[in-house]
Amino acid sequence: MKFVPWRLAYNKELIALFMNASWCIDCYQQEKEIEGLDEEFLQISFTKEDADERLDLAVRYTPQIYPSISLISKSTVIGGTYGLVKRNKIREILTQAIELTEGKRKLVTLPKISVHKLSVSPQYVVSEVLRNCEGYYDWINGGFEREPKFVSPEVLNLFLKLNDFYHTSMVVATLDNVISNLWDDGFYAYSITSDWKTPYKAKLYDFNAELVSTLLEAYEKIGDDNYLDYAVKSIEWMIRNRRSDGLFPNAQVIDKVDSRAFLSVNSVVGESLFRMYKETEDSKYLEIAEELYNNIVSRKLTHNLDNPDSPLFLIDIARFLKFSSYLKKNNKEIFNILSNYESNKGAYYDVTLKHASEERIGRYTFLYDNSILAQAFINLGMINEAKKILDSLIESFTIYTYFNQAVYALTLGEVYGLFPH
Repeated sequence: MKFVPWRLAYNKELIALFMNASWCIDCYQQEKEIEGLDEEFLQISFTKEDADERLDLAVRYTPQIYPSISLISKSTVIGGTYGLVKRNKIREILTQAIELTEGKRKLVTLPKISVHKLSVSPQYVVSEVLRNCEGYYDWINGGFEREPKFVSPEVLNLFLKLNDFYHTSMVVATLDNVISNLWDDGFYAYSITSDWKTPYKAKLYDFNAELVSTLLEAYEKIGDDNYLDYAVKSIEWMIRNRRSDGLFPNAQVIDKVDSRAFLSVNSVVGESLFRMYKETEDSKYLEIAEELYNNIVSRKLTHNLDNPDSPLFLIDIARFLKFSSYLKKNNKEIFNILSNYESNKGAYYDVTLKHASEERIGRYTFLYDNSILAQAFINLGMINEAKKILDSLIESFTIYTYFNQAVYALTLGEVYGLFPH
């Protein structure tokens, strides 16, 4: 199978973007299913990208469920697949996509909708996001959605802010099932089945780090020692498995390790180390966090810290700025870099103009990335700057997923003092 680089894919009228990930169990089989289709469909540029390396392409062209195949024309995303899809079905979809680009089929376009600016308050946003998140909660088994069943630490963090029995009961049901079913010397990312009994055998370091912070928050609010115990176990698992240079790998899938060190992943691990230090007062965790910070800044700041030519995304900057704010580090260099992502809206673009031009993609002010950046600003005492970001997104939050909305609502509620103390 001959895949062309993304930058050369636009040489043809139609692109088939195959996105995989190191922790994707079905991705290898999916690649076998499409083997040789480039010779059968000469009108299509087949390109393959790693979702963890190319966050920009993943968020634009995929449902962020892997494996995925996205069919992209020069004017729009026509459609695609996600999950393991058999060869005959892929062939059928590719044929239909070609017919669409050749005018043999009609591409249905959505009607233009007149958009009226909504005058909404932060309190309204938090209430709406809570209602939306509650709608995804599984009242039978805990967790969010059904199959797959997700943990969604972002939503649990928001629920814990309410400090009431209703939302706390959802947190308890979820975390108790996570500990009982997803723990295996590190937490698996989610369950394939709604009853939590079939873990997806991938351990992601950023997910474990986020879950550590959630468990610590739950321990503080609920007082269950089990939450602290498993937060410690998870962070000790990450420490034992860090690389020899002090950086943390990306993922562990069954018996394989994706050893790549991504800035966003290492930053969220660093944040969890600091949170553990504050909770336990064990200086070991602070020392490892400091060592991690020094290892990061000794390199060129890129998304993939092993590759100086890797792009740098806004989420990398936001995560690293938040991590460094806990350690009271000088952030002048980071702010110089951040200026390349500014928009005239208040929020920040996810990529630089140079990167967008070279990759032939648009620039967007995404809710999640900007919410994390606003959290970093809050830590630094830059409240007005945080409000500027959050206020600029208040009319568009509804277009994002419930777990992205949860991060936004949590940040908005904190900066406007909407949560009980």
